[in-house]
Amino acid sequence: MFGFFYILSTGIPVYQKGGTNMFKSLNKVNEGNSLYHQVVENIRTLVLEGKLKPGEKLPSERELAEMYGVSRVPVREALKTLEFLGILKSVRGDGMYIQKLQAEDLLGNVAFAVQENETDLLQELFEARVVIEVKATQLAAVRRTEEDLEEMLEAVLDMERDLLLNRDASMSSYRFHLAITKASHNRVLYRMHENLSSILKLSRKKSLSIQGHGHVALEFHKQLLTEIRNQNADRAGELMMEHLQKASHLLGSEKKQSGKAT
Repeated sequence: MFGFFYILSTGIPVYQKGGTNMFKSLNKVNEGNSLYHQVVENIRTLVLEGKLKPGEKLPSERELAEMYGVSRVPVREALKTLEFLGILKSVRGDGMYIQKLQAEDLLGNVAFAVQENETDLLQELFEARVVIEVKATQLAAVRRTEEDLEEMLEAVLDMERDLLLNRDASMSSYRFHLAITKASHNRVLYRMHENLSSILKLSRKKSLSIQGHGHVALEFHKQLLTEIRNQNADRAGELMMEHLQKASHLLGSEKKQSGKAT
């Protein structure tokens, strides 16, 4: 069971488990990390450290917002992302629960990061992404709901803020692409995308680190959102293809340049 107490001086509820305050007020002026990123990182760390265990229920969105000392918006976005990544599971009418994670899920990023042929694997990843994401984009343009569009828009706005503040935009970019795949309402495509999450996040970090590419990617995302909203499936699919090919080409060019440098 979750225990709560109120700090008399502030009236803010603080989550306690085993006498330890687990959810604390966020740093409103944090170097490089938005409030949304701080919530994601805090909950992820609690899970990795075993302080939050599989099957345990999180406090509600409202309660978490009070504990973190923020509005419900960054908390809502963080919970969505953690659900997309398989760390949380939403039970309709009940709340969010911690999922059981396999060791390979936690180590996937590390294993991928140390591969000698990382860039070659990234190129192969883009080939797979064309198969998955172009079709998902076409389906999303036909099947998207207003809720789907809202999730895409929130991810685009987050990415725009990240770039404006010179922050890492890889997670907000990942959320946008995942929202498109979710909007396809094809469970197989969604699961395929989800299973690639570790290397997808790393590939975005790598491509978005290339000078100027973040703003190029953002413009593609805005155009994709427009075409999906207008239910223009053919054009949306073409844009996704152009977007992925552009990123793949940039990574290939980076590899050639680094090869010359060595």
